[in-house]
Amino acid sequence: MIDILFQQWDQIQNSSWLVIFSIIGFAIGISMYRRSAGHALLHPLLIGTPLIAAIVYWLEIDFDTYYQANGILNWLLGPATVALAVPLSKHLKPLSRLLPTIMIAVTFGGLFAAICAVMLGLWLTPEPLIVSSLAAKSVTTPIAMILTDQLGGLYTLITVIVLFTGIVGIVVAQRIFDITKLQDERWQGLILGVTSHAIGTVKAFEKSPRCGAFSTLGMGLNGIWTSFFLIPLMRSFVL
Repeated sequence: MIDILFQQWDQIQNSSWLVIFSIIGFAIGISMYRRSAGHALLHPLLIGTPLIAAIVYWLEIDFDTYYQANGILNWLLGPATVALAVPLSKHLKPLSRLLPTIMIAVTFGGLFAAICAVMLGLWLTPEPLIVSSLAAKSVTTPIAMILTDQLGGLYTLITVIVLFTGIVGIVVAQRIFDITKLQDERWQGLILGVTSHAIGTVKAFEKSPRCGAFSTLGMGLNGIWTSFFLIPLMRSFVL
């Protein structure tokens, strides 16, 4: 426990002035997103990420240096994810009767997402390094990075894939809900959380607190479930 606290403190201490680029990039992104009335294709991450990447490339700053400089923001990913449990606590009472359906959805949804990612990776390239960097695409960034590290994948690739997965999810989700006539915000939220992690959860909260709460539940349960099965699955059939 103490070792973990020291690691986290080192992560925070490694922060430097370069973190300002992340803050400015996100501020510009969120401003454009709000002006567009929440259009998915103008999501703050879609605007801010290329802007920051261009600046970092222009200044010839390597990824590891920039990543360490954002230590405080990387550390805050964990507490921010845990804090999402606060709105979830307000909707715990009706969860008991829905729990079997929720567990089935998370179990098969998480497994299907991981298998599809691995199969797509194997179809594109036989390189284990690339496949290992795709497998955790449907879980939230802190968990995805830990899993990718344990699988020997690339941080640089999984962060982009997680972002892309979340954006695609929120772009197509509403159309799928309309086609399937799924109007219940609880199941909309759960699906967004399982398939589109934190980005989907933010979108769910834009719908309503209840939708966001169920998205938080889906994201959290899928992260836990994927942490259990993904590494044994990859080591048994891919690595």
